[in-house]
Amino acid sequence: MNINTEVRGGEKLAKKLKQIQDRLTSKKRVLIGLPAGTGNYDDGVPIVVIGAVQEFGSANGRVPERSFLRVPLRQNTDNIKKGFAALSRQVVRGEISAFQMLDQMGARAVGYCQEAIETGIAPPNAPSTIKRKGSATPLIDKGILRSKITHVVED
Repeated sequence: MNINTEVRGGEKLAKKLKQIQDRLTSKKRVLIGLPAGTGNYDDGVPIVVIGAVQEFGSANGRVPERSFLRVPLRQNTDNIKKGFAALSRQVVRGEISAFQMLDQMGARAVGYCQEAIETGIAPPNAPSTIKRKGSATPLIDKGILRSKITHVVED
C-alpha cells in the first residue's frame, strides 16, 4: 500500500513560519529594577542610589547586602521558565506579540521582587534602625522603594 502526501501553500507556509521565528527571536529584552529617573526620597537622596546600596551593600560595610532583585529572580527561575514557555506558545500561535510576552514576564518578575521585600530579606535591621523606624523588617519603611520596582521592555 502506498501513501501519497501533498503539501500546499509552501510559500505561504514558509512566510508564516518566518513570521513566527521573527516574533520569537526579536532582539527585545525585559529589564527589571529601578530605572534612572525613578525619583528621590523626601531628603533628596535618589531612590536608585538607596536601591543600589541595599542590593549590593555599602562600600564601607555598614549596610549589608540585601538583594531584592537578583536573589528573588534566581529563586523563581523555574517559575520564570514555565511562564516563558507558556507565553511563547501563545506567541507562536499569534495570540500575543513578543512585546506582550516580555511585558507579562516583566510584571511577574517585579511581583517576585516585591513579594521578597514583603516577606523579609535577611539580615534584619540593626538595633539603631529598628529604634528609628520601629521595625526589624529591612527595606520597608514607607514602601517607596518597593513601589518603584518596575520593568521595561526594550529593543
